[in-house]
Amino acid sequence: MTSDLGGAVLAGSSKRAKNDSRISRRRFVGRAGIAAGALGGVASARGQNSQVPANREMRTDVVVVGAGMGGLTTAVRAQREGADVVLLEKSSERGGTMSHSEGAVWTYESFEDLRNDAPHGDPELQRTVFDTLLQVYEFYDSIGAPLGAADEGERRTRRIAPVAFTNFMVGQLESAGGTLLMETPMLRLLTNRQHEIIGVLAEGPDGPIRIQAKAVVLATGGFAGNAQLVTQNITRQFGSLYQRNVAFDGLMPPLTGDGFLAASQIGAAPSLGGFDAFYGHVLPARPAKFSHPLSDYSIYHGAWTVAVNLYGRRFADESQGRVAGRQIARVGDHFISQEIARQPEATAAYIWDGPINEEHALAENNLGSLDKFDAFRQAGAPVATANTLEELARQMEGWGRGVPAGQVLGTLSEYNQAARNATAGKLPVPKASSRNALPIQQPPFYAILGTTGITATHGGLRVNSRGQVLSTTGRPLPGLFASGIDVGNFCNYAYLGALCLGAVFGYLSGANAARQPEPRGGWE
Repeated sequence: MTSDLGGAVLAGSSKRAKNDSRISRRRFVGRAGIAAGALGGVASARGQNSQVPANREMRTDVVVVGAGMGGLTTAVRAQREGADVVLLEKSSERGGTMSHSEGAVWTYESFEDLRNDAPHGDPELQRTVFDTLLQVYEFYDSIGAPLGAADEGERRTRRIAPVAFTNFMVGQLESAGGTLLMETPMLRLLTNRQHEIIGVLAEGPDGPIRIQAKAVVLATGGFAGNAQLVTQNITRQFGSLYQRNVAFDGLMPPLTGDGFLAASQIGAAPSLGGFDAFYGHVLPARPAKFSHPLSDYSIYHGAWTVAVNLYGRRFADESQGRVAGRQIARVGDHFISQEIARQPEATAAYIWDGPINEEHALAENNLGSLDKFDAFRQAGAPVATANTLEELARQMEGWGRGVPAGQVLGTLSEYNQAARNATAGKLPVPKASSRNALPIQQPPFYAILGTTGITATHGGLRVNSRGQVLSTTGRPLPGLFASGIDVGNFCNYAYLGALCLGAVFGYLSGANAARQPEPRGGWE
């Protein structure tokens, strides 16, 4: 790819306006990054929509739906390409789930490793993200965005303080004359008689708004909060799941699949995979109560534990979930958390010992010097700790959640014997990664009951490397683009990064949407 867009821009003129490290990525960004980002605050949306004309009709070049990483990058990039932009956000908080993330804009350092871990993902999208991400960093640097420097050996990882980055990008949009309409969800896409996209029908605090545009970019964040789509595609345990990226005011994220559903209504194709997968982590089970950000209370060391369901039995490989028959480059809790989501109540217990606690539970910790296990206990989560496995199992049974002590001891005995003999890969439920198959044998012993928290879905719209949404016939829908999690099947079970998807496709879709010609079929 040789052009400034990595070879992925539409032809036409433009109006140019001007993981296995012990010190983890999470810990590095952690609370310091979030705290730094929070200094700018997140403005309430109310009263910000004065730019809506009295007749509730607007005309612009590009409408962007969703003000997260993908939407903000799209909007600013489109402006830099000479477009007038209207950005819609359905909630009262800008920044989307990016505002509650840990701020790592990353993907794999090796394309071969990326493809090995997610071979069923869309190779065109994966190559596009891998090849274009460094150009996106250059774009952010060129506009002065608050983006941290890359670590040595990690060219495809840069870090943001999420709220500060959000405020900067909103400032860029508004200072260049862009319009941000808060609490204004898209109701549907508008098309003309030649089936070209010509804008959106939205609804603001004061009623419907009809916005005509040459291009629409969908960046609505996926369907993690849509009970019907999650139940149909991922798990029947939707009611038990945590929505991991809650807002600062405690509201659930409005990730209800708006972009996917609206595009589907006019003939957009679903991605060719990814619908049964998501990115998430396990959180302390109810009745635990914990404060924002939820990432502080996520359990990251699940790959080194023994995970048992409410029946006291292992049910999946803790290190790589349902991946079988091959080694993967990056293990992590995001594999087993997907399998826990399909267990009763989307809940399971993690069991580990003293060495694992020191080497992994404490290292994979966003709470600074605070022992995460103590934080779980103080939050009111069902936890257990003891100097013998018998006592630990008894305490687990005492949670009153149906976990039988005898079955837990039988499961641990079978697992420990296999781990000591280096035969964990031959267990009835194999554990493929020998480096993660550590025996649970040195006290103190720990257990916590956890419930899956869902962050971002992997399925979405079928999109090409230019960011164009494709129809069910495989052709681009004229004037319709996507960014961020609405781009389906970049990740597929294995997590390859999420902010990178918004960054790259915001960069590409923003430029291409700005260059979209006026509809040949007119505006009606």
